[in-house]
Amino acid sequence: MKRLSNCLKQLANGVALICLVVNGIAFSQGVPPAQSSSPAVNQSDDPVLKHFHWRPIGPASMGGRIDDITAVDSNPSIIYVGAATGGVWKTTNNGTTWAPIFDTYSVCSIGDLAVSQSDPNIVWVGTGEPNNRQSSTWGDGIHKSTDGGKTFANMGLKETQTIARVVIDPKDNNTVYVAVLGHLFGPNKERGIYKTSDGGKSWTNVKFIDPDTGFTDLAIDPSDSRVLYAASYQRRRTPWGFNGGGPGSALWKTSDAGKNWAKVEGSELPKDVYGRIGLDVSRSNPNVVVAQIEVGPSAGAGGGEEQPGEPGAGGSGAGGPGGGQGARGGQQGPPDPKKSGVWRSEDKGKTWKFMSNNNNRPMYYSQIRIDPKNDKIIYTGGLNVSKSMDGGKTFQVLQGVAHSDHHAIWIDSQNNDHIVIGNDGGLDVTYDQGATWEFVNTIALSQAYAIAVDMRRPYFVYCGLQDNGTWGGPSATRNNVGITNADWYRVGGGDGFYVQVDPTDYNTVYVESQGGNMLRLDMRTGRNVNIKPRAAARPRDRGRRQGAEAAQTPPRTGDAEETTAAAGAQPQAQQARQQGGPGQFGRPTNPNIMPPPPAGEEFRFNWSTPIQISPHNPRTIYTGANKFFKSVDRGETWTASSDLTKAIDRNKLPIMGVPGNQPMASKHDGTGNYGNIITLAESPEMPGVIWVGTDDGNIQLSRDGGSTWSNVAKNIQGIPDNHQISRVEPSHFDAGTCYVTIDGHRNEDFKPYIFVTHDFGATWKSLSANLPAIGNVNVIREDPKNKNLLYVGTEFGLYVSVNGGGEWKRFMSGMPTVRVDDILVHPRDHDLIAGTHGRGVYVMDDISPLEEMADNLPDAEARLFDIRPAAALLNDVSLSRSLGGAKHFRGTNPQPGTAISYYLKSAPSGDVKITISDITGKVVRNLNGTKEAGLNRVQWNLRGDPPARADLPAGQGRGAGGGGGGGGGGGGGGFGVPPVEPGVYLVRLTVGGKDYTSKVVVEADTWKDQ
Repeated sequence: MKRLSNCLKQLANGVALICLVVNGIAFSQGVPPAQSSSPAVNQSDDPVLKHFHWRPIGPASMGGRIDDITAVDSNPSIIYVGAATGGVWKTTNNGTTWAPIFDTYSVCSIGDLAVSQSDPNIVWVGTGEPNNRQSSTWGDGIHKSTDGGKTFANMGLKETQTIARVVIDPKDNNTVYVAVLGHLFGPNKERGIYKTSDGGKSWTNVKFIDPDTGFTDLAIDPSDSRVLYAASYQRRRTPWGFNGGGPGSALWKTSDAGKNWAKVEGSELPKDVYGRIGLDVSRSNPNVVVAQIEVGPSAGAGGGEEQPGEPGAGGSGAGGPGGGQGARGGQQGPPDPKKSGVWRSEDKGKTWKFMSNNNNRPMYYSQIRIDPKNDKIIYTGGLNVSKSMDGGKTFQVLQGVAHSDHHAIWIDSQNNDHIVIGNDGGLDVTYDQGATWEFVNTIALSQAYAIAVDMRRPYFVYCGLQDNGTWGGPSATRNNVGITNADWYRVGGGDGFYVQVDPTDYNTVYVESQGGNMLRLDMRTGRNVNIKPRAAARPRDRGRRQGAEAAQTPPRTGDAEETTAAAGAQPQAQQARQQGGPGQFGRPTNPNIMPPPPAGEEFRFNWSTPIQISPHNPRTIYTGANKFFKSVDRGETWTASSDLTKAIDRNKLPIMGVPGNQPMASKHDGTGNYGNIITLAESPEMPGVIWVGTDDGNIQLSRDGGSTWSNVAKNIQGIPDNHQISRVEPSHFDAGTCYVTIDGHRNEDFKPYIFVTHDFGATWKSLSANLPAIGNVNVIREDPKNKNLLYVGTEFGLYVSVNGGGEWKRFMSGMPTVRVDDILVHPRDHDLIAGTHGRGVYVMDDISPLEEMADNLPDAEARLFDIRPAAALLNDVSLSRSLGGAKHFRGTNPQPGTAISYYLKSAPSGDVKITISDITGKVVRNLNGTKEAGLNRVQWNLRGDPPARADLPAGQGRGAGGGGGGGGGGGGGGFGVPPVEPGVYLVRLTVGGKDYTSKVVVEADTWKDQ
């Protein structure tokens, strides 16, 4: 990648700046937030970009998916947590505080962690989530730390993509075994069990089955490290479905440290096809081995994302084939050894005994753990976390857990009352073996799919979160604490995806939860209206449909396919979804599409269904299933297009050689249907020009408001025609221009694809340029003020281009390596906002200097940019927070005041001075500017010069205080001086004997009670 420093010569070639009238508002709080002395994570050294910093705002009211937990046995206050898409976190004080330790490395998806108990400085991180979701992110092999997680080195296995388990030989730290699950969306040879005997310098594949089969679990005998048990797993996900089993799935054992492996079989073990298997060996009695086995294919049609009680639920949702444990945790019918469940061996795997059908949704969970002190106590993950006191015969659902969907269980070997579990909502801790729980809500691990903003001052950000509903929270607060969990509130339930806010009325919010369930919420009253497009039910189907719809009603939190039916749910299931608030979906059966479609017609809504408010009329909204829907009355009624997808029958598409109409294990779990709209947008430049992208590769264009459509995807050359269209982004400047990102990773194509058309899709140009060769693009945004300024969110971070996509630069200062699923530019305040799928929402304050730049800067020694208006926010006493101790999340408020940004062609020899004068010419503030070649930013906190102190040397009493929020200049300090009065102020930049002037408007805060 070229460095932008090399472009600075070009930036001085005389192309005029695009001068903008900046309408944004920068805010000043009464006390500046604390500034870290350490450099920002992933700090850019680019001369133009390095002073733009991201700040996290949350939410952390909930967590995000946790894949693994490990700790130091001799000091269980040291705990490591691996998040599905949020990196690795460490605590050294038993969870009082947590620190991220993997933010600068190349991937953020964690599969498994292992710490050496004989030398706790040795920590292994296996990357790539093993939980088989349609949205799972991949890794880049295995990493090792020899200093307790301070630094890591990649030790290889880079092509494995998914590592499910890492096991260290307790007698030899240099001997490590790795269960490699491999690629999720295709075959690959880098699967199997790998072993190193030299601490990771070299690896040997000691057990390989075939390119479709990897290993999902691995356990070592604590009394004899030559003995290991392994679970192989044959599985394949495709764009249209999932096959979660096959002849490759099996139990294995080695007694010679991996030289030879024997398949574990026995008369008591099931004979049918296996799916996913979970394993554990007792530490107190190593003769005891337990296995949680998925048995047999689904009943037929599959379908995934289904509710218990829904027609065709089969094995996709609760309990696996034939029921199993069921979502409510209780036994459904008599135990059946021919169905999924728990098996136990008390002779090191020679013989087995069927115990129970405890095993719900195995492809997503399959986690089983034996208490380290009592082999009769067994815990299993799943929708609920369950506990057995009789070796696995019966299980009790543990009450009081803050969330459902459990993937990780760690039990303190010294104190078995102390247990930490990880789920889709983060971390929960018990000190009494599950009688009571503490929820850890101090880590922002929320997995945002989509974001939106309103037009309040300060504005609020809204985000739809995986398995955690839809939330809204402030971009800044009127207090000195920062943005806390108490500032965020829930506006929707279920899986939160798209959210939109009426730009003329922030009290009108649209939210979508899985499968196109969408509401219009009135924040004034708390009432909501179900606006999902629907046809009339066939008369004979109404009773059945109403019953099924009641069963499908999305819960207050948690994936619909992973939760219980509303009727008859046990208290635990209710408690796991206790934070619902608004956002529940009653499902009326009256039709709302005009003209009415045939009664009983079903629409294929994507799990993440797009909603957009028209940029020309806030009463007009758009959404899509396999058809495009338009409403001109805020969702009360809709019109529908024809089918805009390829309408492929997935029952005719095989997966791993199994015909699509045949049973498969966990069939299509995670893929409710195929052939639907996943992105849509209307041109901001011309009403009625609408673009649509589908999951099966169509790019549809309408130029008459949705009446007629043409598929222009065929005009893009060199791309398979079934890659998913991840985003369409019409230009703000030209009706015929649209940007498109294409995601092929579900077809084993991991390249970034970005295209632009300037002629309504007739021809396309690639803009992928110098983006990393691996890492699909999830979103692209064109800046609304500068057509040459583009932003993209990829699987591994955010990039910016200042020349229309000709060159991309990593734009990550202050942001960890994380997947970016959505990007917005606030239309008034010119903040850049990113929704990350793993670390919540980030804000980059005031990008207006970038917006003013064209491809080049004029051939001048210096340039002072327009300055964003600012206001000193009034303190809101009602928002005062009392935060004792350290167990609190605090998002970062913006720096007080406003940034003064200027460009220097080269570093001057003399000082750079900034003076701020009122309308009479009186100087109210003197600031010392930075003098680096490139873009400089100095933060003015809207206060006058502090009084000179007699004990300071001359020149150090005025304007020398404080940093500029990453802006690298003075302008802090002066907090004993009141803010200046509202008005217009003159800003003078003096450099090299020349003056450059601009103005800044300081506005009165009149918005506090609005």
